[in-house]
Amino acid sequence: MNAGTFHCSRALLPHGWASNCLVTVDEDGMIVGIEVDASASGATVLPGPVIPGMVNVHSHIHQRLIAGLTGYRAVGADSFWTWREQMYRAVGLLSPDELRTLAAFAFMELVEGGYTVTGEFHYPHRLGGAEPLETATGLVKAADAAGMSLTLLPVWYRYSGFGRQALAERQRPFGMTLDELTSLVGRLREQMGPGVHRVGVAPHSLRAVEVSDLPEMLAAIDSGPVHLHISEQPAEVAECRRHGGRTPIELLAEHVELDRRWCLIHATHASDDEIALMARSDAVVGLCPTTEADLGDGLFPVRSFVDQGGRFAIGSDSNLVTDAAGELRLLDWGQRLQLNQRNVLCDEGEHLGRRLWADAARAGADALGQPVGELAVGRRADWVVLDAAHPLLEGLDADYQLDTLVLAGARDLIDQVWIAGRQQVSNGRHPSRAELAPEVARLRRRLLEAD
Repeated sequence: MNAGTFHCSRALLPHGWASNCLVTVDEDGMIVGIEVDASASGATVLPGPVIPGMVNVHSHIHQRLIAGLTGYRAVGADSFWTWREQMYRAVGLLSPDELRTLAAFAFMELVEGGYTVTGEFHYPHRLGGAEPLETATGLVKAADAAGMSLTLLPVWYRYSGFGRQALAERQRPFGMTLDELTSLVGRLREQMGPGVHRVGVAPHSLRAVEVSDLPEMLAAIDSGPVHLHISEQPAEVAECRRHGGRTPIELLAEHVELDRRWCLIHATHASDDEIALMARSDAVVGLCPTTEADLGDGLFPVRSFVDQGGRFAIGSDSNLVTDAAGELRLLDWGQRLQLNQRNVLCDEGEHLGRRLWADAARAGADALGQPVGELAVGRRADWVVLDAAHPLLEGLDADYQLDTLVLAGARDLIDQVWIAGRQQVSNGRHPSRAELAPEVARLRRRLLEAD
């Protein structure tokens, strides 16, 4: 790690923007001191406004392989379920080494897009007949190559549908018993040690795991984040009602306590009562606006949820889009279209960019069990430096610069990204991505040639 001091002319601290901040970072990459109105003498100067690194709570990194390749309408009613078949076919073509290459490249893209931590919801456990530990450690190595901090969330996938339906042929590489899952989580924790990575667990969904089995899983894996897809599709909600007599969120809350370990992914089709239930809990809702839009899923009522005390984070999910500002932009724009108002997700007297970025980063850090999300003592030195010389940013107040990133930005508004006190992106680019680009291009061409 890079210990030292860093000087920011403007930095977004938990209480707001501060000027001439001197940030001291220890050799473990943790912030141990922040002094405002300080001299830059002897410090590394960060040349633009500095904001906390964004947290990506939900990623399926292998799905970057098909980004942009599912726009051909081959059936009468194209939906999440038809897209899923295309995705299953694509992941089935990858070897463990190819997954690692693809993941390293995609993690680099995410870092360039302002994410410093990713929650990897990992279920292709047995690609090409590999053992789950091999594919999981391959993802950790890919994150290391990108400089990305990872919370790895091995997925517990048992069934293809409600009522303990057997896995379909294409889902069999995802399947794992509870004993296998527990063993994998334990071995990963031993290997990772106390560095920047963390391990949690992800029961895939209530259609893929029987809800009555979740207390046993929580007892077996007694710490770390727990993430779960829920109420993503109307068909899922209807089938859950038929099978369990409840909606998915109601059924889940009857069997487990939704405490701070939990991150509920999507929850798109939650009822008003379920919105209130989640807002009262300590769980975070993980929203993935670009993927939810691409799949035609619908809109989660963010404003209502926040007004009731709910916390949300963002995820790149299918990795069709890999920049954090793009997710926040679509999150707000979706609410505008739904409510026929502007600047829906901030309050009177607030700037939208600061509110969205700060809220999502803090909640995301909690959801992934990572000491990030704020520029503060005791947090890791993960930050994004905007390009103050960019024509859209030059000479503006810092709040307007952050608004521009979120509402009007392109990726070139980000100049630098630092993770644990080490610079990973300079002039908007990760230095190692070019090495992997030809192989990723080959994998995508092979996918189309296999049609």
